[in-house]
Amino acid sequence: MGSIKLLLGLFILIFIGCLMPVVSGQHQCRPNVMRRPDPTTWRNRGNRNDKSFALLEWMIGGCSSADSNCPIPEDRHVEYEGYDGWYNNLANPSLGAVDTPLQRLLPNAYNDGVYQPVKRRVNPLNVSRLLMEGGNGMYSKAGRTAFMVFFGQQVVEEILDAQGAGCPPEYFNIDIYEDHEYRQNAPYLGELPLLRTRYDMRTGFSPNNPRQQLNEITPYLDGGLVYGTSKGWSDVLRLFANGTLAPHGKLAWHDELGEGFPAQNAQRLPMANPPPPTNHSQFTSRHYTSRVERFFKLGNPRGNENPFLLTFGIFWFRWHNYIAEYLHEKHSNWSGEKIFNEARKWVIATYQAIVLYDWLPKYMRNDPTPYEGYKPSIDPQVSHVFQSAAMRFGHTLVTSGVYLRDRSDNQCSAQSFKLSPDENSPSKRVLGVRTCNSFWRSPELFTSDPQNFERFLMGLSSQSSEREDHIIVEDLRGRVFGPLEFSRRDLMAINIQRGRDHGLPDYNTARKHFGLDPLPTLNLQDFRDITRTEIRETIITRLGELYSSPDEVDIWPGGLLETTKGPGQLFSRIILDQFQRTRDGDRFWFENEKNGLFTMNESCRIRQIRIVDILLAITNLVPGDDIQKDPFIAVHRGNNISSDCFTKLNEEVDCLLPNNESQKCRYLTQLSNSNAELCTTLQTYDYFSGSEISYILTFFFVLASCAALAFAVITKSKVKARQNVKTSLKTVRATEHDHKAKERVATRETRYVIVSMVVPQKRMIVKDTRGKLLRMLDFAHVSELTVRHLQDFTRIVLKIPNHYDLYLIFHDSFTAEKFKMDVDGFCEKVGIQCNYIQESVVSLAKGLVTVYEREKMLAEFSRLALSHAFSDNKLAWLTGEVLNIFSKDSRFMSMEITQSELASQLGMLPNSIFVEQLFHLMDYNKSGFITIKEFWDVMVVFAQGSKEEKAKLMFNIYDLSHTGSISSSDLLGIVRSTLGNEGKNRDMNQVVKTMLQSVGLREGQSIDFQKFKQIFDTESDVFGNVFIDIDKNAKEKKESRFSLYGSIPVGGLAAEAARREYEEARQEILTREEKDETPTISHPFMDFIRTVVNYIKSREQYLFWGTLYTIVMLLIFVERAYYYTIEREHGGLRRIAGLGVTITRGAASAMMFTFSTLLVTMCRNLLSHLRSTSIHRFFPFDEMVSFHRYVGHWALFWTICHIIGHAINFYHIATQTSSDLSCIFRDYFRSSHVLPKFHYWCWETITGLTGVLLTLQTAVIYVYAYFSRRYFFRYFWWTHNTYPLFYILMILHGSGRLVQDPFFHFFFLGPCILFVIDKVISMSHNRIKIAVKSAIHLPSNVILLKIQRPPDFNFLSGQWIRIASLGISDLEYHPFTLSSAPHETDLTLHIRAVGPWTYKLLSVYPDESQKTEKYPEIYVDGPFGEGHQMWWNFELVIFVAGGIGITPFASILKDITHKLQYNRTLLKTRKVIFLWVTKSQKQFEWMTDVLRKVESVDTNNIIRTHIFITQFKSKYDLRTIMLYLAERHFQKVSGTSLFTGLRAITHFSRPDFTSIFKSIKRRYSSVPVIGVFTCGNPSLSGAVDEGCQALNKEETPLFKHYYENF
Repeated sequence: MGSIKLLLGLFILIFIGCLMPVVSGQHQCRPNVMRRPDPTTWRNRGNRNDKSFALLEWMIGGCSSADSNCPIPEDRHVEYEGYDGWYNNLANPSLGAVDTPLQRLLPNAYNDGVYQPVKRRVNPLNVSRLLMEGGNGMYSKAGRTAFMVFFGQQVVEEILDAQGAGCPPEYFNIDIYEDHEYRQNAPYLGELPLLRTRYDMRTGFSPNNPRQQLNEITPYLDGGLVYGTSKGWSDVLRLFANGTLAPHGKLAWHDELGEGFPAQNAQRLPMANPPPPTNHSQFTSRHYTSRVERFFKLGNPRGNENPFLLTFGIFWFRWHNYIAEYLHEKHSNWSGEKIFNEARKWVIATYQAIVLYDWLPKYMRNDPTPYEGYKPSIDPQVSHVFQSAAMRFGHTLVTSGVYLRDRSDNQCSAQSFKLSPDENSPSKRVLGVRTCNSFWRSPELFTSDPQNFERFLMGLSSQSSEREDHIIVEDLRGRVFGPLEFSRRDLMAINIQRGRDHGLPDYNTARKHFGLDPLPTLNLQDFRDITRTEIRETIITRLGELYSSPDEVDIWPGGLLETTKGPGQLFSRIILDQFQRTRDGDRFWFENEKNGLFTMNESCRIRQIRIVDILLAITNLVPGDDIQKDPFIAVHRGNNISSDCFTKLNEEVDCLLPNNESQKCRYLTQLSNSNAELCTTLQTYDYFSGSEISYILTFFFVLASCAALAFAVITKSKVKARQNVKTSLKTVRATEHDHKAKERVATRETRYVIVSMVVPQKRMIVKDTRGKLLRMLDFAHVSELTVRHLQDFTRIVLKIPNHYDLYLIFHDSFTAEKFKMDVDGFCEKVGIQCNYIQESVVSLAKGLVTVYEREKMLAEFSRLALSHAFSDNKLAWLTGEVLNIFSKDSRFMSMEITQSELASQLGMLPNSIFVEQLFHLMDYNKSGFITIKEFWDVMVVFAQGSKEEKAKLMFNIYDLSHTGSISSSDLLGIVRSTLGNEGKNRDMNQVVKTMLQSVGLREGQSIDFQKFKQIFDTESDVFGNVFIDIDKNAKEKKESRFSLYGSIPVGGLAAEAARREYEEARQEILTREEKDETPTISHPFMDFIRTVVNYIKSREQYLFWGTLYTIVMLLIFVERAYYYTIEREHGGLRRIAGLGVTITRGAASAMMFTFSTLLVTMCRNLLSHLRSTSIHRFFPFDEMVSFHRYVGHWALFWTICHIIGHAINFYHIATQTSSDLSCIFRDYFRSSHVLPKFHYWCWETITGLTGVLLTLQTAVIYVYAYFSRRYFFRYFWWTHNTYPLFYILMILHGSGRLVQDPFFHFFFLGPCILFVIDKVISMSHNRIKIAVKSAIHLPSNVILLKIQRPPDFNFLSGQWIRIASLGISDLEYHPFTLSSAPHETDLTLHIRAVGPWTYKLLSVYPDESQKTEKYPEIYVDGPFGEGHQMWWNFELVIFVAGGIGITPFASILKDITHKLQYNRTLLKTRKVIFLWVTKSQKQFEWMTDVLRKVESVDTNNIIRTHIFITQFKSKYDLRTIMLYLAERHFQKVSGTSLFTGLRAITHFSRPDFTSIFKSIKRRYSSVPVIGVFTCGNPSLSGAVDEGCQALNKEETPLFKHYYENF
């Protein structure tokens, strides 16, 4: 029974064994399948050039070499293997694809469990030196050849590429210990640079998802090193340099070397291109490395690394074309694409067979497990431990070089190829090709002699690998290639550091995972017993000295020290595991019958292919003569070559072959330091070298250009200003004794003056170019004059006692000499001594007292005097006490004030009657100067004197004849002097007559003191309040107001009308009695605080939106700054530039925001429309010009920050490695040989170039905006209108993606669309030529233009337009308010000439009376609105105009007048109060005509006009008392104002808007809302707004304020 069961069990096992291959998909080669023919049978020894396809007839066709009629292989449709690994596994398409994570077989040992590299105390360089250092030139113990070693390198590069640096770069440098050669010898470096490798960015966030490094190619044996890992790459391999496709499915071949070599990389495939270390000095001197075009085009980007690896690249290239040629011969009807794919299929299959069944068993000395079919559940991906440790076992086998051996018919002689400079090698015979010196110079060996391909194959097969031990040759351990800044590196230290980078655990953990016994200690005996190593005892002992425990040992050195005659226990299991998974997890493996690629017989034949078969098929070598039948194994008795070649292999070594057969292996003499050229030494490179000049010149050019532009514009503006002054000087009427010169008033400030000498009055008069008196030098009480001068008298300083110095500069010596002669004559005539002192330019400036310094002293003098005079101190009357105060400052005790300086302090002309009388009164010692005591005595009377004393003092001032009475002629002179220009064209005699009649005197009678007091109506307590107000020193507690309401004209219709009008006006604006007004001295600091508070209150809407805008802008800056500071802390550019990138990115975003916002502020049509909506109540549309400037200032600030930041950033960038920059700036493609310098980034990139252009254009725009607008408005206009180019450059600047993806469009698109629409609207009507009907020149340089009204031109009163004159420039537009009303048939503009364009307008449009030809036409753009257009919405309206701000109200008032006449029922407005604040209405005489017409039409007194003349002082100022007196009596005579001729009420001071608004509120309390409209300077609108805000704190009515500033 037991035997039956046994037989049954055996039967089942046999059945399952027979069934297993069928189930698994494994092919079973049948006995009738033709066996592989011996190479000697199909390689024709007699004809080396025989290109028959005997091998392929067998492998593909299935025929023996004896068959003469081999059938054509059948044509089958199959699924060809992809390039990138995708969909190899249909259940998991990405399994094994390119750029997928390596497989982590072992638990990670990251320092933080997530991504931080493993920290171990042992320095990798020390491990490399102590465990792997040794002599080179040792022979293999296992019969290995160099052919096997370097074939193994290309096998690894077929399935693994995980050495690419991560991006952004993370450095994991290796410290160089003190006595290491890198630190001991030049260039004395302290760290070996090492970048962490690329990783899956989706990993590295938690212990459950640790960092996973990427395999950049597929783990399959799928021909990647032949065809690349993408279809695109493969297609380029088929292209010749001229772009044509290689015929018949072949790979393109070299244009010069012929079909045996791949084409040169003319298309610049992105192949690895590190700098060859032997050419380092050449690269550093020329600042670029070798071009990538020199390489052969291969599928493997690193295939040109060394000539031995390149040999196998050429090997497989030839094999593909060999097969393609055969297939074309057999299938001439096939397309090139079909042939290519079929050839690729056979190349991949043969490669798979050779690697797994020819190379791997001999390399490992162990066979892989039998193939059991495709297993989709297996992950073929390369493991971390294979990549970072096990696969690197081959490093111990790498030789120091390889021979170039000839064929047997050429005596098998060995050739050499010298690569290093002569001075680096001693005078000795150099053998072979040195490995360390051949890095990245491979193409040179084949282009110099194409026969070197076969020579390398024979040399590799004739040369032993290095011995299987712990020793690594110098070519890898210390002299492997590196980056330009570290040309030679230690690959063994990098191996260890790479394992730590990848988070590999310790050596013991790896052994446990792969089923091996862990080491309890690093004891020598334990290590030997467990690992069975053959490494020397001293090395094992050193391992224990370096590492304290096997649980700390890195896998790479631990596994290496297990080495026997091949990989040790750990590495053997890791390597076999990897290749078996690569095979079993590949759906396209050639033995998988289910993929349909090959038939069973085909796969069986492929399985028999050996490397020598392919080698013989693609070369002219003869097996057994030129090369042994198995080039992986050394030449020996069973693997022989010709006898001639055998004798050349003069080294005989005992070896144990992979089949464990002991043999005598023959090799060429092993290459070592003793017989090969020496490796070049380590060198470094400063990447900033070569950038110094361009960096300095670029920033010098930019800064110098900006500075030169600013200097040129400022200088040109000053020159223009001087030209204007000179032009004015030419037009100034001057006598022959008048002198035109330039006066120096400060260190860097001058002005043009005219100096006149008046001998009779002993005075020297200084005037400006317009004839205005600047100063008067009185020589009446001067005995000598000191004249300091240059030798040619072109610079003269007149030094007069008690006067500040007069520093004159003449343009030539002739005019200077003339002035000197006149001074001599003047001194002689007035009887003073003139002393001349010749000095230099430098000494003239010393001891100089300029006008500004003198004014500063006078201001301090007056301030101290008044602060004590008007104080409550009872001792103020005691002059001695005050003199004690002044005695503390010696300047004041010796100071004496001239009449001219007193007039300047009083704000009056020096020759006015009032000044002369007051000075005469103060100067009671008649010295011609006022001392501190004399000034004080008069000031005390005004400050604390009685009414009688003040009245007496005033009477004495007006008593011109000093007789105790004032004559009518004196009174007439006083009135005229007080009124100045305001009294012209008025009947002053009638005014004086009325004043005399008021106190019962007739014309010709004198006025005594009592009558004088009667003339001044004492009910207002004039004498009780009179004082002197000195500019800049004393201010009133409440601004004084004066009105004529207390004196009503009597008699006549005019008087009755005036009575009613004045009474009504009194109720409207009078709130405070004159007696409440008292002067006071305020504190400067409190004035400043009050000014700031009032400013904030007056512009709160603007400040609110401005503050909100600023906050948003700063948040935008902070967001980007935070992102690059925190969220991108480890980003590449952030790591390079530090916080510099934080500033630049934040500033860039703020720039985008501000420059985009500027477009919104320029949308005039949109803003005009919104201004007429309710939105106006919430947004300051009237402040858009100010807001435009505000945003522009911020934009400039951020631009400067951005520029300075990039000046720093570009320096840092220029110091970085080329590879790092390629990572950080991925969108900046450049040739790999280029070492990007500063000039590359700045001048050869779109970002850098546009940045420079933007900087220059910004400078142009802002310089002309700041410095040339006044004198060269056209240039300002032109430069400002280059904004389209500016925004285009900004878009291009960001499109370069230097740091981030462009997002300027997020800020720009919205404003741009609005602006374009607004611009289109403007362009639809601003290019229509409009005729100018007439031009009238009015006083004060005002021109009235009457323009033909364009068709369909509708506007509201108070709006403005932009005009361009074809007589000046059709592109230069200027804004002006319309002074015409909407109902008028023509448009009118009142334009005052204040700048170059407006002055030119006067000449282009002469007065109508002087017109000789048709006026040039104009373009009109608009109308545009402002707040004034809202006036018709209010029942009660208050208009406040300041200076030129009357223009919009001219239009409005005329519009109101029209509505009053024709459609009054449609007018909502019932009352208009017009407040006109002006220094003198003479400046705007044309406006009085408008007001006069309004008064004539306004019979119901709907419009009330008040004019405030601000050039006069307060009502109780001693200087203006007579002015008010004259105005009062003139009203009695004419019923109109003495100054305006209107019924409008005239006031002689600045308005108190709070008081006025209170009166209006009380008078019109029933009105719910009062509209207040202001046009003037900011201080005026601020005062109005302050009044509105004060009244709005109370109950209704509400004051709504709209204003426009100019």
